[in-house]
Amino acid sequence: MEEFNIKYMGSKSRISKYIVPIIQDYIDKNKCIRYYEPFVGGANIIDKIKCKNKYASDNNEYLIELYNNLDKINDIPDFITKEHYSEVRDCFNKKLDTYPKWYIGAIGFLASYNGRFFDGGYAKSGYEKTKNGQRYRNYYQESKRNILKQMPNLKDIIFEYKNYHDLHPVNAVIYCDPPYQGVKQYANSLKFDYDEFWDTIRDWSKRNIVLISEENAPDDFKCIWNYEVSRSIKATNKSKSIEKLFVYKDIKS
Repeated sequence: MEEFNIKYMGSKSRISKYIVPIIQDYIDKNKCIRYYEPFVGGANIIDKIKCKNKYASDNNEYLIELYNNLDKINDIPDFITKEHYSEVRDCFNKKLDTYPKWYIGAIGFLASYNGRFFDGGYAKSGYEKTKNGQRYRNYYQESKRNILKQMPNLKDIIFEYKNYHDLHPVNAVIYCDPPYQGVKQYANSLKFDYDEFWDTIRDWSKRNIVLISEENAPDDFKCIWNYEVSRSIKATNKSKSIEKLFVYKDIKS
């Protein structure tokens, strides 16, 4: 089945078919009624999870505003010029109120190259090389169509603008997809404190079931799944990485 989602750096859309059943099994076996994603990103996992209460948060205010205003997506233009992209980016950089935050989020994620939210430049349409030649790509329109098709699966989720360490979950299943250590980051995750993150996960694991996507983890965490994936969405880029799913060693089964 074709995958529809917000294009987002580090997206799990390509491996969601492997991760979702693992998470769902923990929810079902433990009869959990609360599920959290503190690093929701493109919402490519939570939109497939079945749980009575689903909470998604992120420290990007514009992303959360976008999710909380999805009914307005049809109001954004079908074509974004580089000039308009630059105007909205300037509004974001200078913290102006020329455009609402949800709109800034929409342009920042849908019209930025590789979904990097004003950090990767304008996603100009054009021909892309493939294994069999080339194909024409309109990245912005692809992203807009994708989020429109993803929308029905996002309606039962509570989206909140929060930093992960401000959450205090209890008796929940939690899936974390933090900025990967040693990998190029978004501007708002450049100072991510990994020691604090792993300490938080250890604490959460006393009262919850926590699963973490990363390439590596401290010694007191165990890998329960791994899979080799391409590092790039470009067909001509052959670089690979190993996606892994970790749990704290004392986690409940």
